[in-house]
Order: sequence, then structure tokens, then C-alpha cells
Amino acid sequence: MSKNVKLTVYADHTRNKISKNIFGHFMEHSADVIYGSVYDPESRFADADGFRKDVLEVLKEVQVPMLRYPGGNFVSNYHWEDGIGPKEKRPKVFDYAWLAEDDNRMGTVEFIKLCEKTGAEPYLCVNMGSGTAEEAMHWVEFCNGTGDTKYANMRRELGYEEPFHVKYWGLGNEMYGDWQFGACSAEEYAKKALDFAKAMKWMDPSIELIACGYDLGSDWNYEVARVLKPLISHIAIHHYSIGYDIFKEEDYNQCMYIPDYLTKLTNVAKASIVAGTNDALTDIKVAWDEWNTHAWDFEKDKNDCNYTLKNTILTAGILHSFIRSSDVVEIASYSPFVNVCGAIATDAEGVLKRAQYYVFELFSKVFRQCDGYVETHMEGETYSLPEVIDYSNRKAEAKFALDAKSAQRIVKTNYIYCVAAINDNHSRMSISLINKNSEDGYEVELSVLGSKVQWNTGKCYQIYHDDFEAYNTRENPENVSVKEAEGILNGQNIHLNPHSITVIVVELEK
Repeated sequence: MSKNVKLTVYADHTRNKISKNIFGHFMEHSADVIYGSVYDPESRFADADGFRKDVLEVLKEVQVPMLRYPGGNFVSNYHWEDGIGPKEKRPKVFDYAWLAEDDNRMGTVEFIKLCEKTGAEPYLCVNMGSGTAEEAMHWVEFCNGTGDTKYANMRRELGYEEPFHVKYWGLGNEMYGDWQFGACSAEEYAKKALDFAKAMKWMDPSIELIACGYDLGSDWNYEVARVLKPLISHIAIHHYSIGYDIFKEEDYNQCMYIPDYLTKLTNVAKASIVAGTNDALTDIKVAWDEWNTHAWDFEKDKNDCNYTLKNTILTAGILHSFIRSSDVVEIASYSPFVNVCGAIATDAEGVLKRAQYYVFELFSKVFRQCDGYVETHMEGETYSLPEVIDYSNRKAEAKFALDAKSAQRIVKTNYIYCVAAINDNHSRMSISLINKNSEDGYEVELSVLGSKVQWNTGKCYQIYHDDFEAYNTRENPENVSVKEAEGILNGQNIHLNPHSITVIVVELEK
């Protein structure tokens, strides 16, 4: 069954640039996220530097714009000097975050090489758990120093005369959480982060600092913005949307509301920043530098928790949320990119692109070509449901979310998500449409104001399967993937299959 909706795109009403860095990713020293996957000198796929060539190719295919490293929880007891110099001399240390040993084979230089090989912007996070401001300052000097100084010369002695020019630096990770080494209050964090920020900026004034925020903590974000406003460019918040046992068929529509919920969290974070800085036009942005539709679960992911089409639709919806908020959100890091609940899975035989990988492959390419956000208006079917407070692996909050089902906070959301973008000379436009309805298709009557559309030039791409529980396997690795679709675009009408992702790229003329 198909239903009718109307979509208006205002081609002459562009708001801002969509930052390519919202399609970034995250890697942490945990489980097999790095060792045995990205970095594995013993693999038959390894290149001369120990990186798996098959993983590098996938990272290049998805045009990964930014990589955040080395944590995550891991960073709160990470000392960067342990990870430089000859590998045989690097100490093996106990990782308090994941209760494991780490031999530091992957360190700063290796990470920079990984970024060079894949074209990614490096984003380093400093240790604010057991680390010091001086240690962080020395790390900046090692990476970016140009003078005749100790740590800049240490880099040169390793064979790197030119600085690494690391622009983005995170001030700790989730310092509000009792699971974090060195956890503290907002006041304590802000005071400590101020010392770190000043020291790091003294070393290199050009760097951009990303402070630790809290997705559910407007008071925390207010205090951080108030104290650090002269020194930071972003406040980072994290969100893992659902636990493994929540995303059941009966909860499908509830889970599909999560992108709307994250948009609200973005707006709340921005409001807290504005209040803390007392500046309605503040330049401090929001960075979603850890996010995933699932919480990390090492045991379940060892057995490859099958990431289905419905998980892929939710992934696309969250990226839509970041795009819609792209005047506020400039950085986002899918966590992690490899293994656990990542976009790809690896083993000794090679790489499996999970279903959600194809969202990044499609979106990162399309929105690099057209990166000017365009206003849209949708007239169509909505549905009502209890508001999601939080679908996370944090037990109390997850219970709070489920309890919201019986609460009185009822909200409305559209069955169809839409974002549109245009290129610099207004000659090409991309329109991304997500149909969240698990049963019904839609006929979209599209009207573009401000430009004449050359509909006959339109290219249509789709991620769809008739079974929303479909997923990719070694035997059928492209069961859920991007396909160029025929018969979707008919003049200015677009057909949307149930539970599908559709992207239209069309040429324009004034």
C-alpha cells in the first residue's frame, strides 16, 4: 500500500555548510577495534607498516573525514610517551578501562600514518584522568612543535622533520561518569580543563579544543561553557541509543523516534552553551564524537550481532539529525568503525561490510558533492508515541526510557525524514529520504522552489530489502547495500518503499 505526501524544497534558501566531519569515526584501544583489525602486522593483509590493506581500502571507500583516537575510556589512563619509539622498547601496561593488557604497538606515529593512508583528519583526545596539563602540552609539542625543543626534537629523531599539524584535541573523555578513571564534578572538570586548555594553547594557539560535555547534563554543559568559553571550539556529547534487548519488533516505532530525540539533545546542549557563555551568537559548537545505535557489548559482538536493515535506517536517521542541526553540529564520530558494534567486521579471512556501513558510503559521498544545507517542508503522515527519555545501556536511564511508554509525554513524529543540500554554484542538489514505516510505501510529490529541476538527469540510490530484519553475511555480503534504483523517480514524483533509504541527485538550472 502506498500513501501520498508532499515535499517542498527551497533551493534558494540555504542555511549553512554541512561539515564533512559529521561522517567521522572513532577508534579505541579495546577488544579488537585496533589490534587484530586495523593494525595487525601478522595478518596476510598487512602492509609494510602493519596496517591491514583491506581495512584501509574500506576506510578510503567511505571517505572517512576524521578519526578520533585513542579513547574513549581508555584515554583516562593513557600516557602517550608509552606509545612512541621502537616497539620492542615500549612498555606493556594494564588498561584500567577494559581490564586488559596493552603493549602500545599502536601509538601516535602509527595513528598519524593511519590518517595519512586514509585521508582522515586526526583528532586526538588527551588523558585528563591520570594525566597532567604538562603531559598534554608536551603531546601537542611532539605533534605540532616547530622549535628546537625537547619534544619537537623527539619527533624529529624518529624521522619526522615536519610537524603533524594535529588541529583537533579533546579535553578528556566522559569525565562525569563513575566508570571513568578520574571522574569528577562539572566544577572540578572545568577548573582542571582550564589548566589543560591554557597549557595546550600556549604550545600551539592554532589548535581547536573540544571539551567534555554530557548528553543528559545541561548543568554540566553550562559550567563547562562558562569557564572555558575563551578557549574551546566545541563541547562533546556522547550517546549510545539502545541496548541489545530493547530493539524488538514491538519497539520499532519507538526506536525510530531516536533521531528526533537526539535533535532535542543537540538543542538542549546548544541552549546550555548559550546560557553559559551569555552569548546568543557563540561560536562554540556541539560535537557528537561518540555515537552508535547500539551500546558496546563485547560478548554479543564476538558472535556478530546481526546489524539489520532496521538498524541501518536508524543509523541514517541519526545522521539526518546531525545534518538538520549542521549549523550547530560540526563533528560526529561513529563509535567504533571496526568490530564490536562497528560499521565493518573483520576476521582472518577479510572484511565484512555490515548493513549500516552503506549509509556512510552513500551519505559521505553525496553530501561532499552537495554540502549547502537547504530548507525543506514535509506534509505527510505522522504518528504519536511516548517520548523517549534515553535508550542506552545505562540501566537506570534505559529503565527510565521504557517507563516513559506509560507516561503522559506523548509526541508526534513523521514517518518520513528528509534533508536536502545543494552545491556551491547551485547546479546540483541531493535529497535524502528515509521511510521509517515498516509496512507502507509513499508517493512523494516533490516541488523545488528557486530552481528548475532537470528531472531527466536524476540519479536514484536506495538501501532497501523487503525484509527489515535482513543483514549481511560472508555468504551474502551485499544483501543490504546501496543500489542504483530504477523506476523510483517519475517526473517530480518519488516512490519510497517501506523501511527504505532513498537518495536523489538531480541537476538544476536557474
